[in-house]
Parts: sequence; structure tokens; C-alpha cells
Amino acid sequence: MNSPPNDIEIIFSRLQLSAENGLSANHSQETPNKKYALAKFILGEGNRRKALISAGIHGDEPSGVETLCAFIENNKFEKFTDEWELTFLPCLNPYGYEYGSRENHEGKDLNRLFKEDTPPVEVAFAKSILEKPYELTIELHEDFMSPGYYLYQKGTHPEDDYLGEKILQTVKDIMPINLDDEIDGCSAQGGIMILENDFKSMDWWPMALYSFFKGTRRCLTLEAATMFPMDVRVEAHLAAIDTALNYFSGKK
Repeated sequence: MNSPPNDIEIIFSRLQLSAENGLSANHSQETPNKKYALAKFILGEGNRRKALISAGIHGDEPSGVETLCAFIENNKFEKFTDEWELTFLPCLNPYGYEYGSRENHEGKDLNRLFKEDTPPVEVAFAKSILEKPYELTIELHEDFMSPGYYLYQKGTHPEDDYLGEKILQTVKDIMPINLDDEIDGCSAQGGIMILENDFKSMDWWPMALYSFFKGTRRCLTLEAATMFPMDVRVEAHLAAIDTALNYFSGKK
């Protein structure tokens, strides 16, 4: 088998050097060619506010993984860890990341399987993390077809709907916003996707809807445009994360 184009161990090593509590890798994924770690780490453990930030559930969307590395390596987390317990899932699909595949080694799109009772191990791992209640979850994605940044949001408090607009106001100075009325087959308005209200009737759930089902106050799925260079995608995601955490910290 050919060597993979990316190396997840390099990502884990970068994070291990920077994360004060180190990575926990108590779960693993078996593939025919390699055993992969499913890793998490926590900064500010025990603080009142809790957020989960994840990346790499689609292996061909590497900007989210790079964003988490940049967030840690450049100490972007420091101003939040007195108030926030930040849980990071740096790469939920390590096989897909290494081989540049949206799906895992079984050809499964992991972000479509959160309603399954017996999902793949990567999804089971993520679901186990979501047994803890979070105020905020952020999932980092990118879209190969989009001309600009956009997002999905869902939450239990309608007054928080303003957050999506606030994020896009910040990001527009870094990357254009996708202002199409339809994005990826769904209605959108001003770069914000319009979600179905009756999500329980859907045949499948992405991670964000499972997070909402488990009681998360605000679930964000952030989509950078792949057509822009990696550093621009990372900068856009970093700005969005900063805006979201500041919002709930009362720094609106």
C-alpha cells in the first residue's frame, strides 16, 4: 500500500508539545493497514463554562485540524482558560486525514451516522464525549464547492441566533461570505444555513444535531471555502472560534 500523503502522528506530536495536559488516546480505530488513536485533550479542566471544538471528521478537510494546532501553538486559548473548560477532538477521522478521504477506511461518512445505535468507533467515541453537557460545540469543516465562508447553527436559546451573524461579520474581513440563497442543496440566508425545525424526524443526524439532542445550548458548524489558501482558511476559523467564545463570555 502506498504511503499516505499526510501523517496524523505529526499533528499529535505538535499538539502534545503545546497542550499543557497532553493528549488522551484511550480509544483507537483498527484498519487493515494501521491502528489509529482517537485523541482528545482538555484545557482549563473544571471551569464553569464548557465548550467542545472538533475537527477532521471529514478527512479531506484538513483546515480544521490545522486550526486546532494553530489555536494551541499560538496560545490563542490563553485568554479563555480561566473561564472555559475547552475540550478538543483534533481529528475524528485519522485514517481519512492521512489518505485525504472524506470517509473512513470503511467508506463511511462519519458525519451522517450520529443517529445510529451501533455506529463506527469514531462516532461512538465522539458520542461518548457528548455525554458531558456543553454550552457550546464548534465543528470545523470546509467546502470544496463554496466561493466563501458559511455556517450552520442551532441552539436552545433563540437570542443566541445573533451569534452566527456576528461570526460572519468578523470573518468577512478575512474570507468572503457565501451569500447564495442555496448552499449544498439547502436554503441559506446571508451565509447562515436554514435548518429543519423537526430534526428528530430526519433519517440521519450529523454530529451537530446529536450535540443539540444532548442539550448543548449552541451548536456551530463552520465551513471555510477550500478554494482559499490554507493560512486564510485557518485564520477565518480562528476568528470564528474567538468570536464565539467571547460571545458567551459576555464580551459581545
